Amino acid sequence: MVRSNLKRSLFPLLFAAVAHAQYAPSSLGVGPQATAVIGDTPMLGVDLEYSRYLESGFVFFADVPILIASTAVGADTPTGAGRVFATGGRMGVRYLFAEGMVRPWVGLQLAGLVLVTKPEVTWYLGAGTSAGLDWVLSESFSLGARLVYDVFVDLNRPWRHQLGGSINVSVLF
Repeated sequence: MVRSNLKRSLFPLLFAAVAHAQYAPSSLGVGPQATAVIGDTPMLGVDLEYSRYLESGFVFFADVPILIASTAVGADTPTGAGRVFATGGRMGVRYLFAEGMVRPWVGLQLAGLVLVTKPEVTWYLGAGTSAGLDWVLSESFSLGARLVYDVFVDLNRPWRHQLGGSINVSVLF
């Protein structure tokens, strides 16, 4: 009788599925971003991000950068060179390699960029990849570092290659 009870109590422990630490399914983050466009137009600004844990290590994310871009043409200066407003967004999926307090990940995204120059607004659409590492500081906060590479394709202009990085503080809920 004791042996039978012992088998029943040990069986779930030995053959149970692996548990993953998932602190909160959603997060909102903000942080500084620096972007280097390969060729010209470096950008600095703030990145706003939302993410939602899906399942099995996959996370949906969307972010919106609010940037100031240095440009050779299109600024409201006599030479046309100067700073202009830029924004856009990314939406994609990340895969978490670990779901504990330290979370390394890679992601794929669709990306958009809008440069507000004179006399026109320039739109870019493309795709990209990203990698990062998030540290869960508590049940409510995390700190993350991200590296992003996007390629914007346009039939009438050369392709725009963009490499950026940000450090985000996120609220988990």
